[in-house]
Order: sequence, then C-alpha cells, then structure tokens
Amino acid sequence: MNKQAITFLSLFTLILVLSIYYLLVPPIDQGDTVSKKSLSRIEILQSELNKNHENKINDNNTVIASSKASEKEISTALTSNEKTKAIIKNEKDICQLLTDKGYKECFCEIDGGHMKVVVKLKDATSKDANKIIKLIHNKYNGYIIEVKFVED
Repeated sequence: MNKQAITFLSLFTLILVLSIYYLLVPPIDQGDTVSKKSLSRIEILQSELNKNHENKINDNNTVIASSKASEKEISTALTSNEKTKAIIKNEKDICQLLTDKGYKECFCEIDGGHMKVVVKLKDATSKDANKIIKLIHNKYNGYIIEVKFVED
C-alpha cells in the first residue's frame, strides 16, 4: 500500500472511533456545570427545599394515580399534598414579609411545629433575631422559630 492509503485509513479510523465515542458518552447538562460556590447559601437551601417539596408531591401523585392504591391511601396522599402546598405558601409568605421589611435574602423552612429562618445580614445582633421572631410570630403563631444569619 502506498502512503496516501495508509494515511487515509488512519484518519478515517480515528474519525470513526471519535464519532462512536461521542455518540456513546452522555451529554453534559449545562445546568449542572454551575458550581454551588457561585450560589449563595440561601439559594442552595431554597433549591434543596424545593426539590424536597417537589419529591413529596410527586410521590403523593404517584399514589393517587396508582390503580392499586386504596381509598384511604389516596385520601392520605391528597391530604398530604394539600398540607405541603399550604406549607409552601406559608414559607413564601414569610420570605415576602421579611423582604418587605428590608431583608434582601431570606429562607424559610417549616417542618411540623418548627420554623427555620435564615437571613442574609452582616453584623447581625440578637435584636435583629428578636425583631424577625416578633414579625413572624405576629402573623404565624404556634411555631417554634429558629433564626440564623449568614453573611454570604
């Protein structure tokens, strides 16, 4: 064989191998390439909470859509979905309340009778925590409120 044929076959083989490789390797999701360091702590907490709520609602919807589920299981799943949606609404309302009072970034998670609030604030004092607790307590009574400050 001459040199041109060997060069052609070598390049053709290389292109073929690379084509198969790129077909078999799954594409990289551009949304996943964003590093978590570029997000603030509050944004990370909020995205995790949203995923948890979404998973809970999806699990309940699976039970509701199942043909093997009993009426009691379906009723429990519907009730759980309503509670989860009410919790999501309350969490958003609390964040909106704090945003309206001048806190730029905040996060709220309600779990049973416990409420976790994270606020982005430099040089926070116990007076700031007390002010936030009073704001929330006036509107949403009956929760044990935990306030944490971050400086991201």
